[in-house]
Amino acid sequence: MIQRKLLTVLVPAFIVLAACSPQAVTVTPALPASTTTSLTTASPATPVPSSTAAPSPTATETSVPPALPVVASPALVRINFQDSKNGWGIAVNANGYVLRTVDGGSTWLNATPPGTGSIGFSAGLTVLNSNHAWVLVPGMDFFSGTLYRTSDGGMTWSANTVPFGGAYLQFLDPNTGRALAERGVAAGSEAVELFQTSDGGVTWTSVFHDDPGQPGSSDSLPMAGIKNGMTFSDPQTGWVTGSIPADGDVYLYTTQDGGVSWSQQRLSLPPGYAAYQYLPQAPVFFGKDGILPLTIYRSGSTDLTFYTSQDGGLTWTGDPANANRVIQAGLPAIADALHMWCWDGGTSLYTTSDGAQTWDDSKASLDLSGNLSWLEFVPGFTGWALTRLDDAGHSQLYRSTDGVNWTPLIP
Repeated sequence: MIQRKLLTVLVPAFIVLAACSPQAVTVTPALPASTTTSLTTASPATPVPSSTAAPSPTATETSVPPALPVVASPALVRINFQDSKNGWGIAVNANGYVLRTVDGGSTWLNATPPGTGSIGFSAGLTVLNSNHAWVLVPGMDFFSGTLYRTSDGGMTWSANTVPFGGAYLQFLDPNTGRALAERGVAAGSEAVELFQTSDGGVTWTSVFHDDPGQPGSSDSLPMAGIKNGMTFSDPQTGWVTGSIPADGDVYLYTTQDGGVSWSQQRLSLPPGYAAYQYLPQAPVFFGKDGILPLTIYRSGSTDLTFYTSQDGGLTWTGDPANANRVIQAGLPAIADALHMWCWDGGTSLYTTSDGAQTWDDSKASLDLSGNLSWLEFVPGFTGWALTRLDDAGHSQLYRSTDGVNWTPLIP
């Protein structure tokens, strides 16, 4: 029997990817689009990424504190930073909050859209930049929801109903977006539907679904497998990743026509590696440079390696047999095509500055073993670590400027 499962929006909890910014029936919102309320997101050798120079941080917008009230000690469960100062978050204490920060997470401001009711774990947050963000609040059936959007940093919001309650949601610009919505799961299988918007999320058009019980279905993106992420690098080119309990099968599908049709993209595996199972994560792109994290489930260990692309994802190179490219699995955070971190919350924090070709094992000043839930870095390279909620419903937030020394922001 098919059961319902809520998807995490845009970024799955296993992997936090920082600083990545990039037919059928059109659904008309129940709320008017003008509804706006004011308020007081293997090959033996791998080519070097084209981004060979160490990037310097670039501020997309000036950090001017908006006229929003401060929320003391928020119970954060999700964060999304655009640079060292500007970020968004979801907190679940009280009735829940949508939050903004303009000082790197030291202070959090209440940017919750009016009329949302309770903001909880099921609410999704998608961020394009400091001004543009979307909050998805699922309906009771989880197959529909309300999408709130802002273009002024949370000062005002517009709202409309959408034909999904949980989805992997991505916007390439303020108008162009995609949503991969779950339509039912069974043992080892998951039906999904892909929607697109060209007006910022006001109206959505279904371009693909793989539920054989519904008319117009396609199996080019198979129902088999549990999907765990989606990335579009432009309006036509995208990827969906997931898991399937089959040795040697990497669940990676790509589209070149906006999601209407899909094909499996094969990753080259070394001899003998067909005996393992794999979990890819949705790739991240910086121009033509792409990063694709791949978890390897071996006998007695769980490892992480990264495949890279220098041609916009047309081809991927990596070598899981190369010990320099493999680290112990943890939460990866990708700041740019060269600089990445991976941490399981213990004393060892792995870092790379050459596009995941080699890794260094740094010793973090903080031990969050068993408690780390979110890791994020931006160019510069400022990072944040967020813990899970404890029994009292409290989470801790830490910041670092070197990946080694961490300062508590919410102790």
